[in-house]
Amino acid sequence: MYQQHIRDIYEHLSPGYRRIADFLLEHYQEAAFMTAAQVGRASNVDTTLVVRFAQRLGYPGYPELIAEIQDDVKRDLRAVYEPTPADDSPLGVLRRTLTQDRNNLEYMLLHMDAGAVETVVAVLNKATRIFVSGEGNAVYLAEAFAGRLMVLGFNAHAVSSELAGQAATVAIMKPGDVVIGLGTTSMTPSVAVLLKVARAGGAQTIGIVGSLTNPVAGAAEHVLLAPAHTIGIMPSWTAFAAITHGLSQALALLRGDPSAEWVMRTDHLLQVYAEALRDQIPSARRALPEYNAGLASKAS
Repeated sequence: MYQQHIRDIYEHLSPGYRRIADFLLEHYQEAAFMTAAQVGRASNVDTTLVVRFAQRLGYPGYPELIAEIQDDVKRDLRAVYEPTPADDSPLGVLRRTLTQDRNNLEYMLLHMDAGAVETVVAVLNKATRIFVSGEGNAVYLAEAFAGRLMVLGFNAHAVSSELAGQAATVAIMKPGDVVIGLGTTSMTPSVAVLLKVARAGGAQTIGIVGSLTNPVAGAAEHVLLAPAHTIGIMPSWTAFAAITHGLSQALALLRGDPSAEWVMRTDHLLQVYAEALRDQIPSARRALPEYNAGLASKAS
């Protein structure tokens, strides 16, 4: 293996050779698809030195070295994407579920559109108000995301899953507002309808979807994919939680001090609340016997 060959001679390498060795060991997944010239630029050495380095390791030339590195990358991909053996024990189901979630995250990272992410973050950062809508179990994800945006200082709201609540939201919506729709499954008609109506009214719309065939994807102006593939009947929430967390982090970094101030204020509120509860406990304990005695007299 090329890693072992490098380790065997690393102490005897020149500074230029060491830069090549470090790059191949630390960034082998990138190097697997690079020419000798590209590896040379990444290592700040001449192309001929990269070829001589391959020969120093015992390969006839650079193509043979890179072929072995590509085999290493293929093994990584097989380890990630090969189906796990069927095992319906509780531990087996848990392992297969976590493996599928890992695959979802890997797929999302490999296919993520950098331009789309930058646009979504910019749209959210400039929004007057942000409304987050989910349907079914995604309601809880919508509430969690809206709550996190509120902590960062955004005027954010979770949209009711009831038709009346959605109608009330649409009635107050204005240009400058942003509506985020979470589409974990294809059975999200009300979220897609909400996005269509909001978009027609001048609001900007963002869809975070488990599949690009999801109705929410067709209704939203900007779309981010969060694969929801699962081994069972329940769609996975893992990629949705990851992408909303990532967006929150990006927005917090973009806003800088204001977001940090909001987090500090929230922490202060929680501390004061905890102190209030602590102060109430002794008085509650003193009042409890009197309360129980009153209930006993009424019962008798």
